[in-house]
Amino acid sequence: MRVFILLFFMGFSQFLCGKNPARGVRLEFKNNCITLSDENKNIIVDEYFKIGEGDWLYFTTVSDKEKSANKLLAFKNSKIRNRVIGSFLKKNGIDQKSLTYKYGSFEQIWVNKPKRLKNSVRITNKEDKSNQITKTFKNIDGVTFYLNSGNIIEFKAMNFEGFSDDIITVTIKEYLSKADFVKYGVTANGDKGMLETQGMYHIKAESNNQKISLRRNTNYTLKIKEGKNESAFYSFYGKEKNGQVVWYKNAQEKFDSVDEYIDEGNDTSFIENEFGEWGLEVIDEEVRQVENFLIGKFSGLGWINCDRFYDEEETITMKLKINNGISDKSYSVFIIFKDINSVLPLYCVTNGMYQTPEIPKGSKVTIFAIQHNGNKLHKLGFKDIVTSDEKVFNISSKKVTKDEVDQLMSDIIF
Repeated sequence: MRVFILLFFMGFSQFLCGKNPARGVRLEFKNNCITLSDENKNIIVDEYFKIGEGDWLYFTTVSDKEKSANKLLAFKNSKIRNRVIGSFLKKNGIDQKSLTYKYGSFEQIWVNKPKRLKNSVRITNKEDKSNQITKTFKNIDGVTFYLNSGNIIEFKAMNFEGFSDDIITVTIKEYLSKADFVKYGVTANGDKGMLETQGMYHIKAESNNQKISLRRNTNYTLKIKEGKNESAFYSFYGKEKNGQVVWYKNAQEKFDSVDEYIDEGNDTSFIENEFGEWGLEVIDEEVRQVENFLIGKFSGLGWINCDRFYDEEETITMKLKINNGISDKSYSVFIIFKDINSVLPLYCVTNGMYQTPEIPKGSKVTIFAIQHNGNKLHKLGFKDIVTSDEKVFNISSKKVTKDEVDQLMSDIIF
């Protein structure tokens, strides 16, 4: 029985080790030094970058020579050095809960990489109203929004909860360009992978200063002017969590390509009558222009999207350093695809190290990183690359003003 219990615990221990393997790294401190050299700092962040999600990394900070020369001093130095390493890791974005100190004959510091990395991008500039349009109307009347892009959103009569005479106020924000996605932190991050988008929107409705929803079993229409239609696009709904939007496909709501006549009113001209008087004459009773739209239906408010999952045969995960991987503050990092309308966020490993989600290999992209510092100078870095898993890319950031950020964004993102 004892043998069985022993074998069980040995097997269980191996199972745990297999699930969360650990790697040890020895750091060299010369002449009883207790501060971190630049070389050791680079080793620490590089080794942490290499380990897999959920794995452990531990550091040995005293040498055999130090132990034999003065064991008591070596024991003391190991504790001080471990605290210095811990402080350095926390300053570079590692959570305190990921650090632990283990004791054998000498103390070692262990660090765990989370199984789920944090998204580096958050929704920003919520107070900005430059992409916003608001209308107030009676529920019985419905309303049509003609957006600056040429796109149209139509709400039918009695689309909303309440009575026919209720006054409804609807506010719509439109996000169309890659510059919009970066400026507002709204990216094409789907629950099942990368998305190619035709446009993203946020819609809210109020009545009597209270948020309201659509009436059950009703829907409204989004018309996207001259939308890309060689691939199937669907309605997506976004869920906002911890400042991020993740998109979910509704397979029942496909966008259809439709030609519609747009009534531009009567065409007129100035003419002179038989009495020498000038006036307007209607030349054509009805001037109509044909426009192509992608048309889709939505049955919910909040975040909506016209999208498709972008599938490639070969995908990779790419790693990136900013300023060689050491930073005391995190960045918002985006990967901007040049050939399709898609922007994805990178995941934060440390404040200076980032990792992409699954992306197509061989795509032309721009890596864009920005560190917001309130009213102070921001830090910004970017690099045009072709996606490859062959190496870790490094970009450098520089300090810029807010006006310079706006100008650089218009120059870089297209």
